[in-house]
Amino acid sequence: MPVLSQKTVILNDGDLKLYKRARSRSWQATFNIDGHWVRISTKCRDLEEAKVAAKAQMVEYQFRQKHQLPVVSKKFGDVARLAIAEMRKALEADRGKKTYRDYIIVIERYLIPFFGSMVVSNIDYEKLKEFDRWRAEKMGREPKASTLNTHNSALNRVFDEAVLRGFLSKSHVPMLVNKGRDSERRPDFTLEEYRSLIRSFPAWIERGRKGKSREMRLLLRDYVLILANTGIREGTEADNLLWQHVHLFEDKGKQYLEMSVN
Repeated sequence: MPVLSQKTVILNDGDLKLYKRARSRSWQATFNIDGHWVRISTKCRDLEEAKVAAKAQMVEYQFRQKHQLPVVSKKFGDVARLAIAEMRKALEADRGKKTYRDYIIVIERYLIPFFGSMVVSNIDYEKLKEFDRWRAEKMGREPKASTLNTHNSALNRVFDEAVLRGFLSKSHVPMLVNKGRDSERRPDFTLEEYRSLIRSFPAWIERGRKGKSREMRLLLRDYVLILANTGIREGTEADNLLWQHVHLFEDKGKQYLEMSVN
C-alpha cells in the first residue's frame, strides 16, 4: 500500500478510501472487493469528481464479482512471471515436475512475447487463433502435436495461477485445442550401426583424458549398453535407476544381472 496523504478521505464505512500520492495531483482510490484491495486512479483532481468516479469503479468491480468475472484485472506478462517464479521455487525444493523447465522456456520464448501486454481475462478464442498463426510464423513451420501439448500445458499453468490469485474466473479460462501435425518416428539404429558404435567405444574411451573425462566415457558406454539391451527408456525410467536396483543372481548355473526400476 502506498504512503497515504494526511488528507485521506474515508467513504462507505472504510471500504473506499481516496488519497493522493506524493507528487501526484490526481486522486487515487482503493476499495475492498471479495477480499482483494483494488487500487485505481480516478484521474480527477477535484475531490467531488473523484468521489463519483471512485464509487462508479467500485460498483463496476462489485458487478464483476457478482457475475463471476475477474475481480482484479492483470496483464498476462505479470501473471506469467508469477507462474514462473512458483515453478522455479518448486524445482529448487525438489517438488516440481521436470516438465516445469519446458513450461518456463515456452512461457518466456512464446507466451510472454505474444500475450504479455494483454489483460489475462481478455484472452479468448480469437486471440488464441492469432497466437497460432504468430507461433507458426516464428517457428517457421506448423508445430507437432507433442509441441502443442507442451505449449498448452504451459499456457494452462499461467491460467491456473491467474485463477488462484483471483485475476481470472475458472469459468472464463479458454479451452485449448491441439491440431498439430503428428510426430514423425525417429529412425532406428540398424544392427550394423549398433555394432559399429559398440566397437568404437574402447578406442574412444582410451583417447579421453585420465580422470573424470575417461570415467564419464566409461559411464556413457555402460549407459548405451543398458538402454540397448534392456529397453529401459532414457530420461524417465533410466533417471530413477540406482545401484540399489542392480542385482546379480544365478539360475541353473548361469549368472544374470537384474535391474528393477520404478
